[in-house]
Amino acid sequence: MKKSTGGIWVAALGTLTAVCLLVGLIAVFVAVGQNGGCEVGQFTPGGDVWQPCSALNPHLVWGGALSAVGLVLAGFTGLAGAVVAALAGSPRDR
Repeated sequence: MKKSTGGIWVAALGTLTAVCLLVGLIAVFVAVGQNGGCEVGQFTPGGDVWQPCSALNPHLVWGGALSAVGLVLAGFTGLAGAVVAALAGSPRDR
């Protein structure tokens, strides 16, 4: 009787999903905390004139991308879990 390793792969994929989402969201929150995600300040040193953002913070870009990858992996984890659960419940002819 061969032991199924599908559950182990689903658990590993779930762990990777959690890490991607956690690191991505932390990077996004750090970027937003730094001048609203901008590379330059929003106000001039005098504080009177508003200065627009010239470039996005790289933490915001990479954090958003990593969060998106985590969400895609979450979908794959759910699908893989459903397949493994369906296969584990089916009778086997051996």
